[in-house]
Amino acid sequence: MKIVIMGAGAVGSYYGGVFKRNGIDVTLINRGKHHEAIVNNGLNIKSFWGDFNVDVNASNETSNLGVFDVVFLTTKLYSNQDAIKQLSKLCSDKTLIITIQNGVSSYEELSKFFDPANIIPAATYIEAEIISPGTILQKGSSVVIEMGEIDGNFSERLTNIKNMLSFEGLEINISKDIKASLWKKMISVGAFGTIMTSFRSSFGEITSSMYGEEVLRGTMNEILEIGKLDGVNLEDVDIDKVVHGLKEESDSITSSMQQDLINSKPLEIDNILGHVVVLSKKYNYPTPFSTTLVSSLQKFKEG
Repeated sequence: MKIVIMGAGAVGSYYGGVFKRNGIDVTLINRGKHHEAIVNNGLNIKSFWGDFNVDVNASNETSNLGVFDVVFLTTKLYSNQDAIKQLSKLCSDKTLIITIQNGVSSYEELSKFFDPANIIPAATYIEAEIISPGTILQKGSSVVIEMGEIDGNFSERLTNIKNMLSFEGLEINISKDIKASLWKKMISVGAFGTIMTSFRSSFGEITSSMYGEEVLRGTMNEILEIGKLDGVNLEDVDIDKVVHGLKEESDSITSSMQQDLINSKPLEIDNILGHVVVLSKKYNYPTPFSTTLVSSLQKFKEG
């Protein structure tokens, strides 16, 4: 199985490092100093399961790479239009595109350009960051990719991917309702990631204040209700349990959006919580917490 990871920043590079360490034929597509460091010195991974260095294929262009069996799309959502142009060079009519991105709308966007049958929506739960070019720091005792067929079928192709790519340091699960899985991640990460960015605070600092926790719970409830209005089955979501679980992992929680703000990079705000606000107008459902948070970051969204 030939795999390419498109947009291999912190998350994509971590996956690539784990795959390469376990003998998988993988290529990373990235750019800048991170790309140069990987080419010159290999990829360094510092993780809960130990530290290692791998010599992994990395490229900053897609023209001469040929086609792959599986593409992991890990680009930022605002880069999708450019990524779509590049993806066409990497895909045959049988290539699977696994969209491991934030938000809930990537599948629909890619389906306009590629065969929907070849697109696999996915969500990931990972705390990772680039601490220096070529070096990834992963925190926490769990890294999960949850993927699923849009029709809920436990297909042979996803079972094969799960069996071939599940290793120490990366658990792959198959969801019977991937739309619900994406929205559940939005309820959690979409809320706390945006709040951490807007407040310029850690998760622990936010939840140590009753005011901060009220904003967290209020935002989560708004996302939950909008998801339900959009036809997603979220009846089993318990906000109390979600918050309790996050508090138990408080020390390892990071926000990629917050890191982007610190580094003056563009923000995915319109594609994540902003998408919820857009849907709230469609369904005429008030979302004061979400609307305020999105508004607070608009001036920074271009970097």
